[in-house]
Amino acid sequence: MGEKLVRIFEVVQEQAGLKGRMELATRTGISLNKATQMKDTEELIKKMKDIASSILEKIS
Repeated sequence: MGEKLVRIFEVVQEQAGLKGRMELATRTGISLNKATQMKDTEELIKKMKDIASSILEKIS
């Protein structure tokens, strides 16, 4: 469950560190722990990817 969501968290943490991961959690309202328990849906994955992209754009 939530494999794609968890992977998005991992990518953000690898590239933006803990601060980036925390910003992703804050802006999406989904913690990493909660993401592991959620079902990957197209809508949720798109929302997470869009927010993750904006976070990663800020650091580059």
